[in-house]
Amino acid sequence: MVEKTIRIEDENSIKASVPESNLHFISEMHSDAGICKLVNEDACCARMMKVGEHFLVMAAVCDGVGGLQEGDYASKSTVQCLNNWFDYTVSKNIQGKTKEQLIDYMQKEMERCIQEQNRLIYSYAKDKEIRVGTTLTLLFIIDGEYIIAQVGDSRAYCMKDKVLQLTEDQSVVAREVKAGRLSREAARYDKRRNLILQCVGASEFLQIAYKRGSIAQGEIIFLCSDGFIHELGEDEIGELLKPSLLVDRAAIKKRLIDAVSLVKRRGERDNITVVLVKAYIKAG
Repeated sequence: MVEKTIRIEDENSIKASVPESNLHFISEMHSDAGICKLVNEDACCARMMKVGEHFLVMAAVCDGVGGLQEGDYASKSTVQCLNNWFDYTVSKNIQGKTKEQLIDYMQKEMERCIQEQNRLIYSYAKDKEIRVGTTLTLLFIIDGEYIIAQVGDSRAYCMKDKVLQLTEDQSVVAREVKAGRLSREAARYDKRRNLILQCVGASEFLQIAYKRGSIAQGEIIFLCSDGFIHELGEDEIGELLKPSLLVDRAAIKKRLIDAVSLVKRRGERDNITVVLVKAYIKAG
């Protein structure tokens, strides 16, 4: 088990379309070091690419493990690895596949990329005789179908009419809740809430969890480091990030900044990062 805290990498706003289905996407992100830490060890990104008839969306949040060393290196290098993978590798062998075949292909590619990054960080740390690690929540959308890769306790949520957590934390308290030994409310304040069971780079062997689904018009998926959700209930998140209010990038950015500011006012001591992707149909 490792104890973690968390930096930002990419602050780009992105807007793109899917000609095949007329489904469009808009994305924004915000990250803050928080009220206590001098270094923001979170990293995040959101990318889009058209390959033939397919439109691809990638978003990620990494949360450097503060209980180890060089958490910012682990998170930033993982996001850079994903950016390179998206730019130079992910488009290979896309053409001629059905959506289901594409999802299977992308899961294999995600597994390969993340495992390789795990080996690189693990080798780097071993050479320096330290331990280094980061959480990772990685979202990949192909023409409205998505797949999420999960390592650690950063999270992915979906929302339209209500907030739904898509990922399961790989953490001590999540394990205790699942076993019935701890309530969800008690888990929010448990002293072990920063203890995670998996992170990229801390050990030679990594277990990645996957989630598949689809995103429809008016729905959002957002990824966040755990600093975003410690001081917010799901009802509050639903009000702050109500899809009907997220009409453009400026509105999304303001909502994200307001939400992070509220978390800070409530005393969150960790770094705070959130990346949001909304699906919509373009008028006309």
